[in-house]
Amino acid sequence: ELIVYNPPVVNAELGIRQSYIKTAVRLTQDLVRAGVPTLVFGNTRNGVEVMLKYLRDRLARDQIDPSAIHAYRGGYLPQTRRRIEAALRAGQIRCVVATNALELGIDIGVLDAVVCAGYPGTMAGLWQRFGRAGRRRDLSLAVMVSSSNPVDQYMARHPRQLISAPIEHARIDPDNIEILIQHLKCAAFELPFEPEDVFGDVPDDALAEALDYLADHGVLHPTSTAAGAMYHWAADSYPANNVSLRSASWDNFVIIDLDGNSTIAEMDWRSTHTMLHEQAIYQHEGGQYQVERLDFENHKAFVRRVKPDYYTTAMTHSKVTVLEEDDGGAIDLGEVPLEAGLGDVSVVEKVVGYKKIKFHTHENVGYGEVHLPEMQKHTTAFWLTFPEDFVRSQTEPRAVVVDALRGFSKAMHVVAAVGLMVDPHDLGRTLGSRSGDDMPPGKGQGPGFDPTIFLYDSVAGGIGLASRLYEEREELLRRARHLIESCDCEEGCPGCIGPDASGGDEPEAARKRLVLGLLDAVGVSAAH
Repeated sequence: ELIVYNPPVVNAELGIRQSYIKTAVRLTQDLVRAGVPTLVFGNTRNGVEVMLKYLRDRLARDQIDPSAIHAYRGGYLPQTRRRIEAALRAGQIRCVVATNALELGIDIGVLDAVVCAGYPGTMAGLWQRFGRAGRRRDLSLAVMVSSSNPVDQYMARHPRQLISAPIEHARIDPDNIEILIQHLKCAAFELPFEPEDVFGDVPDDALAEALDYLADHGVLHPTSTAAGAMYHWAADSYPANNVSLRSASWDNFVIIDLDGNSTIAEMDWRSTHTMLHEQAIYQHEGGQYQVERLDFENHKAFVRRVKPDYYTTAMTHSKVTVLEEDDGGAIDLGEVPLEAGLGDVSVVEKVVGYKKIKFHTHENVGYGEVHLPEMQKHTTAFWLTFPEDFVRSQTEPRAVVVDALRGFSKAMHVVAAVGLMVDPHDLGRTLGSRSGDDMPPGKGQGPGFDPTIFLYDSVAGGIGLASRLYEEREELLRRARHLIESCDCEEGCPGCIGPDASGGDEPEAARKRLVLGLLDAVGVSAAH
């Protein structure tokens, strides 16, 4: 049985639905009560840990041993994962809450039900999750509980697409420098690079530059021969251990419990910024730890067990600067032409603070400041620029107009991910200026600011997504408008353009009308 459940609307004015996390937990509680071995999937590590806590709290009231409920996700130590896998196969665990770490490649025995808390971002991921149930029996249950985000709502409105849509294309760029470096390290570990060696289709000069880079960093050791330089593996580590199938980054931090002076987990470099900043609540196997110190030099995070009534989520800000334009031109659909472009960009991301979210009620109960170094990468982007004089000609305050364009960028991001058949996280999105000037929510008064929507490859170096968007730019605009028009809300909601972030006094209904009015002015009609 396959069920798509869209939680009921609890605030019709804002289009807000009942929490999909709590809905998935209640459904799972009923299944566990009935003795059905169940696997619950969440899309984030924090989400998985929150669901684990909620499930254990609720099932403890039903006299069910909380130790029969476990989480499984990236960052757990290998011995912890193996222990959970063995208990699953032996039937000692009644329910597991997992991220995509449990989608494939691991024998987990007999399960009768799978509950997905939110659409995972790809059809391939969804069916990998659904396929975990019923492998050895005739009847199984698969449920997807939709969140309020636009992709989930699109799937909830078009449930047949879950059955009829093809699986996504596997997109890779073997010349991506981040990926190439890791492959070269693994190859050099197996066999030294000799002067006449080639590596796939990588040009000779690019290969030589990459090998020299690894030699300069002590990973390879060059020796001179009559034919040229030979490169030998020189590092102490086994490079394949640090190569991820899902990430192009290889720097991990270890998490140390100060009370026991023991390593309890590890985390990739980027997630460290959002989950292990000082004062963050790090959730691990149903427990909460507060981060007391983050040591970037030695790649260590020091935590201590606490019992707060809240968890934390990071607030980030992105800034994109165009480095080189490879292609560009006007999109002339109406009286006001838009400028589209494709090229290399620098993306700077920074965690600027965190929110404290109360368990169970999900109330925001406080904020905190974060002081961390910026994260920078070079990648490829598609961008769309609205002329400054067009923005200034509107009767609404400029900050409100800019925020409306930010809402339109959210719709563009959704239809771009669906159209490219990729996980939405594979595409980054921000509203800024081609010069790299910041435009945080609530602003918009600076002179010389041409609001520009950037959609960029999240993988450093790019994998070709932005170029596809540039090729389909006019159709992308039409599909984004169609998404907004076809949404059932009247005032703008998380399923289309998101909430108002301008800080102005304009009613929400005016914001959605403003977005559509701006699109009318530039000649963007809806796709059919």
